[in-house]
Amino acid sequence: MANKRDPRPGEGRPSKYKPEYCDMIIQYFDKPPQQVVYKETYYSDGTLKSREPIVLGAQLPTYQGFAHSIGVDAATLRRWGSDESKPEFCAAYARARELQEHILVVNAIGGQYNSQFAQFYAKNNLGYKDKTEQEVTATLLTDDDKRLLERVAKRLQ
Repeated sequence: MANKRDPRPGEGRPSKYKPEYCDMIIQYFDKPPQQVVYKETYYSDGTLKSREPIVLGAQLPTYQGFAHSIGVDAATLRRWGSDESKPEFCAAYARARELQEHILVVNAIGGQYNSQFAQFYAKNNLGYKDKTEQEVTATLLTDDDKRLLERVAKRLQ
């Protein structure tokens, strides 16, 4: 089987990239993280008995969802998002990531998202890490080192 070479500029299938995707990706991810709706209960005569606020978390926008909306796959978006020849899209892709992170954090803290899911998603998609503390113990001088130092000190006297 012959090795395939990378296509030269102008060869291969044309890119599906369009400059308007920069604005579209921001619009897709830029949504309020929460909305408040009210549960109203009424007396039998139709007057308002109570009005209780309920906070609803927004559905987390994803790159897969946006990719589907424009007819490409998420890997294509990642490629465009790191392609230095598309600096406008790189900036829009990074901004979309920040908007997604904001929605995730607000809803995780507010209890609208499952905490295990939020933690999993943040670690696997947003670069979050658990802080781990490690205790390091080491012997700075071995017994052989100490004997050597004693001999050197005796010679210098």
